Amino acid sequence: MTYTMKQIANLNRDQCLKIAEVIGNLRPNPTFYEREYLTIKLKDEVKLRMNFFAVAICHQTYKLHHPLLDLWGWDFIEHVFIKMAQQNSSLLNPEKVSLLSTQQIAKELRRWFSYNENSNDCTLDRIEERSQLIKDASESLIAICGGQLTGLITDSKAYLIRDGKGLYEVLQKIEAYSDPQRKKSTFLIKLLIDSGLLEIGDPENFIPIMDYHMQRVLMRMGCLEISDPALYQILIARHPVTTDEPIRSLCIEAAKLIAIHSGHPLIRLNDFLWSLGRSCCNNTTLCKDHLCEKSPCTFNQIISLKSHQKCEFETACKGFEEDKYRKLWQPVINTHYY
Repeated sequence: MTYTMKQIANLNRDQCLKIAEVIGNLRPNPTFYEREYLTIKLKDEVKLRMNFFAVAICHQTYKLHHPLLDLWGWDFIEHVFIKMAQQNSSLLNPEKVSLLSTQQIAKELRRWFSYNENSNDCTLDRIEERSQLIKDASESLIAICGGQLTGLITDSKAYLIRDGKGLYEVLQKIEAYSDPQRKKSTFLIKLLIDSGLLEIGDPENFIPIMDYHMQRVLMRMGCLEISDPALYQILIARHPVTTDEPIRSLCIEAAKLIAIHSGHPLIRLNDFLWSLGRSCCNNTTLCKDHLCEKSPCTFNQIISLKSHQKCEFETACKGFEEDKYRKLWQPVINTHYY
């Protein structure tokens, strides 16, 4: 049985400001932006395609794991798409992909996402869905810009919104990037910025990247207050819901508020909150279990810290003090938006 959300949550502005103060005293680790995925030497078009297709299939990757390298989720995707780019994989060529069936694309994905190229050992799930997204994305690129992402960037003049030609506006025509809240679109744009491939002309139009890790963290911190007792029980029990609104929209408003008062650019806020939710505030919590979900900890990799024996947010987080907040889980929903 699923639960349909109504207006049952509220933004706690004072709590957002407390979290912003903590983030304002933190700094990203420069080495995170020097990793191979961002700095690899490739032609711009190849690098654009690598990012475009990697982000297109990056959603709900709970089970994705490379057991030998101990790579999970996005880290495994980065590893695979680096190899695809280096080996000139047909899956990065829109013209070639458009000629493949979804079954052929799925076969290739199974091979790439196995640690030993044996498709039986693939840990990427929802293969058919991801294959269809790749095929649709390729056909859409051909129709929109002749399959050349460099042309799409040029036509946008590096604007997110520009009379129908902005990156947000064009990407939304592609199924993989059709999320009204632009999560994948902004994630792609962030990667292009971090790679030195793009400098946006209208950063005021950024919509914060908002996935399940960030929703969980913002609720546990108390930046959102769940006012409906029935929904609270649904969330802590991790039962499915038919929509994650208004929680996701309120989380986006919370992120905007935190960014403004933290002094960090909105596009950078994801590095703080996503990494925290992925490692320090997941099934286990650093504040109470004294260990992180991932090893090495993603937050400790991305943020410069003198020590990581305790969570940086303990002084401000409601979840540290109150069990009712710490029990909260993100809305469980079936989506390819994030």
